Amino acid sequence: MLSIHCLSISHKKSPVRILESFTLKDIGSALNGLKEEGAEECVIVQTCHRVEFYAVGPNINGGLLKEFLMKVSRSKYQIDSYGELFEGEEALRHLFYVAAGLESVIVGETEILHQIEDSLKLAKAYGTAKTIMESIFVAAINCGRMVRRKTSICKGSVSLGNLVIKTISNEIGSLEKKKLVIIGAGKIGCMIAKSIPRRGTVTVFVANRTYSRAERLANEVGGIAVNFGRLREVIIDADAIVCATSSPHLVLTKEDFETFDVRKRLLIVDVSNPRGVDERIKEIPGIDLVDLDHINSIARRNLEVRENSIHEAKEIIERSLKALKDRFQLDRTDITLERLMRWAEVKRRRALQLAFKRFDFTDDQRKALDELTYAFMRDIILPLANSGIKAEGVFNDENDYIQT
Repeated sequence: MLSIHCLSISHKKSPVRILESFTLKDIGSALNGLKEEGAEECVIVQTCHRVEFYAVGPNINGGLLKEFLMKVSRSKYQIDSYGELFEGEEALRHLFYVAAGLESVIVGETEILHQIEDSLKLAKAYGTAKTIMESIFVAAINCGRMVRRKTSICKGSVSLGNLVIKTISNEIGSLEKKKLVIIGAGKIGCMIAKSIPRRGTVTVFVANRTYSRAERLANEVGGIAVNFGRLREVIIDADAIVCATSSPHLVLTKEDFETFDVRKRLLIVDVSNPRGVDERIKEIPGIDLVDLDHINSIARRNLEVRENSIHEAKEIIERSLKALKDRFQLDRTDITLERLMRWAEVKRRRALQLAFKRFDFTDDQRKALDELTYAFMRDIILPLANSGIKAEGVFNDENDYIQT
């Protein structure tokens, strides 16, 4: 069985305060650090609802992943109380469930597919996702698309954007003649802004640290772009504010509402990761604060209506998992793709190091040679492993060839 390990911290076991403490500020550095810890390949999936490590390598285990996450996140919470560990086939199944939307707050939502794709792209850019991880993640993404295409798991489902707007409507009534402020023009902010009904007379303000992005989104939804420096002027008489940023610092503090008229009512919805709204704001009379924990509880109540689709999705996932295992021959006792690639990688690096010692290459030339030799090795090894050819040789440093 492929020695893949997964460590997951998600909304299933962690409230917002805990989850945000494990959020990584620099995923690229974490990928490099995990590789230095012994991961031959690794991918990190981080969203507002989860932080997950996927890693392969003979030196990787659950304990190492836990220690590494504690070190890079500097969380003060005990990871054993909130983390879930998966190994081998269970790690693969968990990834497929995540890609299919079965692990999402809103079951079947599609945004997680884009987030997994982005995670794979980032890992490839840092050189930590190669043949094994790319094949696994591509298979999971394709399975996720198939689930949504062949089941009704998305039918009638509520997106995060729709859920936020519905929450606002339930709390403050009709949006007619109301003033709504969206802070953040990233993916989540865009999703929420585009969920606002176009009909009616709701006034939408969009604020973002990069003004051009605020302007672009405001034009798309018929709103008004706001310079971040003028945010206080806009929020003070708003009816509802949605904070959807990824800033490591608080965007709204209690001091921002020093002149708030306590005779009126204001709703603030914070879907930022980490949180962007100061909790002390709840102390101000007339202001209600809704966070991701509240949104999650609403989403869980909508889960029952898609139970049949979930069963169908799991059947599709099991078939896709079997196809992946057959491709990688994960159940064979003689040789797996992982062992074969590891053996070839040792040989490749040894040859490269010898060449670098003998010749004076520039850094760009070294990088080009590294990429060229890896691609050459991959294109030879992958068809060989998938062809079912049985390798009888023992893989160690003394072998210079594979006996077949």
